[in-house]
Amino acid sequence: MLFRSRLGLALLCSSLAVNLLAAQPLVFCADADPDGFDSALSDTAATHRAAAYPLYNRLVGYAPASGALVPELAEKWNMSADGRSWTFKLRRGVKFHTTAGFKPSRDFNADDVLWSVRRQVVTSHPGAATAPGGFPAALSGDWGALIRASEKIDAYTVRFVLAKPYAPFPALMASWPMSIVSAEYGNRLALAGQLARLSSEPVGTGPYQLLKYEKGAVIRYVAHPAYFRGRPAMDKLIFSINPDASVRMQKLRAGECHLSESLRPQDVAALSDTPKVRVVHYQPQITSFLAFNSQKKPFNDVRVRQALSLAIDRAAIVQAVYEGRAATGMLPYAPDTLWGAPSQPPIAPRLEQARKLLAEAGYPHGFETSIWARVGGGASNVNPRLTAELVQADWAKLGVKTRLVAMEAAELGRRGRLGEHAIVISGWMNSLDPDELYGNLLTCDAAQTSTARWCDKQFDSLIDAARATPQQAKRAKLYEAAAQHFLTAVPWAVLAYPKAALAHDARLKGVMPSPAAPFSFERLRWP
Repeated sequence: MLFRSRLGLALLCSSLAVNLLAAQPLVFCADADPDGFDSALSDTAATHRAAAYPLYNRLVGYAPASGALVPELAEKWNMSADGRSWTFKLRRGVKFHTTAGFKPSRDFNADDVLWSVRRQVVTSHPGAATAPGGFPAALSGDWGALIRASEKIDAYTVRFVLAKPYAPFPALMASWPMSIVSAEYGNRLALAGQLARLSSEPVGTGPYQLLKYEKGAVIRYVAHPAYFRGRPAMDKLIFSINPDASVRMQKLRAGECHLSESLRPQDVAALSDTPKVRVVHYQPQITSFLAFNSQKKPFNDVRVRQALSLAIDRAAIVQAVYEGRAATGMLPYAPDTLWGAPSQPPIAPRLEQARKLLAEAGYPHGFETSIWARVGGGASNVNPRLTAELVQADWAKLGVKTRLVAMEAAELGRRGRLGEHAIVISGWMNSLDPDELYGNLLTCDAAQTSTARWCDKQFDSLIDAARATPQQAKRAKLYEAAAQHFLTAVPWAVLAYPKAALAHDARLKGVMPSPAAPFSFERLRWP
């Protein structure tokens, strides 16, 4: 009897421990505040992590391990024979969030898809007033010109008619700005003149619902009980916002947060020796670069851009900033990937050639400029300030005097889109189809919103040809040619392709980094 009593007590204690762990909120250490919670309004990683990941779904998703395109809110899709239209069959039974300010009267359907897309591409649409200046990704990708018509075939079928063949269209529908919002909610807010609530009080179909946001401190979410893939295992999700990487590391070691990315190399080493923390290494699709504002003097002269790029010691940056956990690079899209161009070995600094180019451009003694860098670090650059300081020292050898300007990530992104900068340290990640990178950052369509503000007709012709080519091997050759043209024009000085690491509580399950995303909140669970 005594043995049975002790066994029963042990089983009860074990069960209580499991239940307590299951009820424990998941705390994610975030490196920056979001711009808001409407993915179509922002192009910052912090916003997509806080909005697109937990709150919304898109028609197309990415497989967790391979990064391949897979069905999400669309069950299947097909392209017309001429490549000018795409038809999507939608999933039935998908529920929107019910919040304090909105109770949906119906499930997700074709109306929501059309509302979410049309507000970004039709200026007369009631939802367009959300962004009087236009939606960033829609502007840079010129989606208004691409999507000639969007049609409701029936309640669960939509068709997009395009101005020209566009092979990457499913990848476009997987992009964060194409997150699906409730048309019923959007129309109600538009009639009330309250469209800003789409961002402050979001309603999506995603695994979590927003409860509360305290800027600079915390974001609180609760599990969506009617989520179409099943209620998430974690009832509560908390973002602890900490721009300081050392603070994030301390919280991980203390168990005050359970998951974090954007780790500094020194943190990776320290956390690897922490028994209760597990560090996961993976290779994402990330490019770290300096963007020159090519619409401002002297950066409108290709010789100046070439000279500054030639003077950078990329190997020193990889060692000092990334502690060797990155590959030096010069091409816009990382090589040795599914879509990557052949590797271009980075050259050592060529100061004499750089001086000659500056002299030819009319700057034999250099000039004065500034570099913008975000406060804290992110996935593409763990220490932007140190990067800027190293570049500053390299350019000083040419007589170029560079002032460093530090600002918060959201402010840097906003002012960068307005073109106020001369040079900005930036990066791009997780775009598995090259068209998302090229289309949003380097084409003429993107020239008025991208940090490079660069337009080159020859480059555009190569990208347009790739967009019209459904065969991947042929598309890859066109991207190779585009990358080589980029190498000569130098709208960016590409610095590195960082390797990535994330750290998580050793008890946490479901962390599966892929080239598309480091993790998915809906798959995370306690044992």
